[in-house]
Amino acid sequence: MLERRLEDLDYRLARYRREGMQEERLQRRRAALLASHASTHDQLEEMNGVLHGEESKLDHGVHLFHHGLERLMVEDIVAVENLGVFKAAIQYDVLLKRMEDVEKEVLEINAVMERRRDHREQQAMLQEWRADMYGRTDRGGQERNALLHDRLKVWLQVVDREDDLDDLDEAGSTLEDGLMALEASIAAGTRVKGIQKRDLAVLANLQPPRSKQFLLLEMVSKAKEAFRHVNMLIDHLQGIEHLTVHVREPRRILDGLAEALLLDFYEGDRPWHSLHDVHDHHKYLTQIRRVLRQRRADVEKEIEGLKEMEDELLLLAVDRRLKQRSTLNRW
Repeated sequence: MLERRLEDLDYRLARYRREGMQEERLQRRRAALLASHASTHDQLEEMNGVLHGEESKLDHGVHLFHHGLERLMVEDIVAVENLGVFKAAIQYDVLLKRMEDVEKEVLEINAVMERRRDHREQQAMLQEWRADMYGRTDRGGQERNALLHDRLKVWLQVVDREDDLDDLDEAGSTLEDGLMALEASIAAGTRVKGIQKRDLAVLANLQPPRSKQFLLLEMVSKAKEAFRHVNMLIDHLQGIEHLTVHVREPRRILDGLAEALLLDFYEGDRPWHSLHDVHDHHKYLTQIRRVLRQRRADVEKEIEGLKEMEDELLLLAVDRRLKQRSTLNRW
């Protein structure tokens, strides 16, 4: 009787440990999101300083009647010597959206955590009961319970790896969205015939867009969309413990594109540098796709091995049970 009650306690404790592992996964992801939010906030503050500094310089030149303020802004910002200002002007809006994405996901995680019941006190009570029953169980019962304990430990490892697979699947889906956005950016960029100063002014939000800038705006807009998807890809991977997949800083997509756009403007030709930069990021993400697929295959192999171990422990427990002397099995 004691042995069966001990088994029941082990099953209930395993369920609590399972919930605890899921909470730890959410906490790891939330901690990474909060760190990303702080980093993005610092980047926005830095950009604010750069843009305000540029505006303060422009205020001193307004008295030059032959130069309008807008013309001064365009000439100063759309210039290779002011590359940092140009990057800040292009990236500011997408970093704001990045902060909104992080805040939304943190709120979703907080809502999930709040819905979960806190079973810590009940779990501690069950552990005390288990320790008391284990001490009153005979040696044979303790050996059989040790097998059950090992089997439940393996089961917990299996479900944890299955959660890893779910996170990898979500990350893979987000990665595909990022690749599609880069492909759309390339498709729009191949139709751009050339880049003028007004085009760059429109990208820097200094002048209103016209229909002739539609393709260039589409190219940059899709690159920004890819930037957001790559950030979300990293967010999905943060919940996986001991992950071997590392993705480089997504902001390189926008930094490289801004530099390439200025080069294309000074060369006065089609956006070859910009297209080459977007192609490079697309190629890199295809490499990440292969790494994720390989990692997924590795996790599936780990699950197969763990399930084989779980089956072996189950058969051993059944064998021990059959060998147990009882009124029905005396010899």
